[in-house]
Amino acid sequence: MKGGDLQKDLKERKIIKVPVKHEIEPTHNRPEDLEKAYEALQEAIGEEWVSNDINITVAYARDQSTVPMNHPNIVALPASTEDVASILSIANEHSIDVTPYGTGLNTLGQTIPAFGGILCDMRRMDQIVEIDEENMYCTIRPGVTFAELQTETLRKGLRLINPSTSANASVVSNIMMGNISTLANKYGVGLDHIIGYTVVLPDGRVMVCGPRAYGADNAHMPGPGPDVRAFIRGTLGSMGILTELTIRLYPDPNEVKMTVPVYNGEDWSHIAPALKSVSQRNIVIENAYFQNTYMGIFMGETNLESSRLIPVFPRHFVVPVCGGYSEEEADIKNEVNEEDILAVAPEFEFMPWETVEDISQGRVLGTDKFTRYFRESVRVQRVKGSFFVGFGLDHLENLVLINENMMRAMTNNVGTDDNVFSADMIASYFQPYDMGRLGFIEFDIFLDQSNPEDMLRTITGTLAAMGAAFKLGSGIPFGAWPLIEGAGPLHDLIGLIFPQAGTYVDTYRAMKMIYDPNNICQRRFEYDTLTMKKAIL
Repeated sequence: MKGGDLQKDLKERKIIKVPVKHEIEPTHNRPEDLEKAYEALQEAIGEEWVSNDINITVAYARDQSTVPMNHPNIVALPASTEDVASILSIANEHSIDVTPYGTGLNTLGQTIPAFGGILCDMRRMDQIVEIDEENMYCTIRPGVTFAELQTETLRKGLRLINPSTSANASVVSNIMMGNISTLANKYGVGLDHIIGYTVVLPDGRVMVCGPRAYGADNAHMPGPGPDVRAFIRGTLGSMGILTELTIRLYPDPNEVKMTVPVYNGEDWSHIAPALKSVSQRNIVIENAYFQNTYMGIFMGETNLESSRLIPVFPRHFVVPVCGGYSEEEADIKNEVNEEDILAVAPEFEFMPWETVEDISQGRVLGTDKFTRYFRESVRVQRVKGSFFVGFGLDHLENLVLINENMMRAMTNNVGTDDNVFSADMIASYFQPYDMGRLGFIEFDIFLDQSNPEDMLRTITGTLAAMGAAFKLGSGIPFGAWPLIEGAGPLHDLIGLIFPQAGTYVDTYRAMKMIYDPNNICQRRFEYDTLTMKKAIL
């Protein structure tokens, strides 16, 4: 094939074209301002840690989400709070947008710079500053991953909350997004574990929140005076960049046991009572519900292996994990859990671990290996090219009805087929929260990023499924709401479904405009029109 024909062939087969130009805006990210900012950044943090080379910037142009790719103009890698302060100060002076980047593992396009600007990659700030064994807390910087921190805490007989993400995700980024984990039943969500933090505000000023703001030890309560730790909760980089975070740790039990209640019918009504009975007894460390789709993906190392495992697993799994100082204590707690479940949901049976191992085609899992994978390592392995997440909060007993409506809405929009990974395949996950007072539902939709038609159809179905949940009164985490300011019909829809959200969004908007007057941090809406220029989360 001749060179010209080869180039034509590659162009026709190319799925995604690399964007090399940005729209020139009248106020933000202007070429002359970017040039000035680039020179200032090189002087402030070192030439080797700043780049505007397209071969580098384009590497940050996409993530696991379906958000269209877009690259930053400049990538900067700070090594300290002072470096971050310099970056934001320079960006603020020249009206350059700034997007923080932990490890880039998200499914909502949070690290894709909507309009270019500076991407602040925090990977050099990967220090575990302190692990206090006596008072059970640690202080870390944004480049620290769950794998690194969990390893170090386990060596000291402690553990952090289970990462509801991959093991190489940034702990700081994930917790600030909420982090619904398998420990939520007993210990709460990620935001509940925050003791204090250091944040650089959009103008480059540094603010310390929590006990250290008053010169106290991190083991103390904050005060006297107001506690402003909630200032940054759920803002997802739109009010500044965190450079240090102190979070709670918990004892790692000497012995861990789990029972495996399973049910193979299509009636979902037994699930909520089983979860609630275990949650309210409060003897479990973790408690969750998975479908066979999740179990197959947990144990299958490839799509093919997962597709073989899913049909042979029972349809429903409740996974309570108990711990104790001794094996006897853990065994007794397991027995109590089984009695509680059978009392309210006698349809459940209990699967021996030998059976689990047989089903998984002889792979050596073992109770300890599986529970540590489930509790401390990573979330499920993903199939296809990516996945799209739907979620909601409601009373635990309402999750089944919400799930049924979401699944029906999904099938009505995308259709179904006979494949194991069908077009409308949903992996549902229920997580009791606060000892069963509330429940969190997540449903994951798997899609092929190389197939635009599949992506559009699946996203449309997912939004329809979430709409079905909202109609039944399901809530959504507050942290996502500020990002839809000015998003046209979506913004209006949230207002109609959740009228009480208006005050929250209005307050956030006012705070954003005060603390970030030049609108450089995670810019999504325009201050003068209160609308989005791009339909992007």
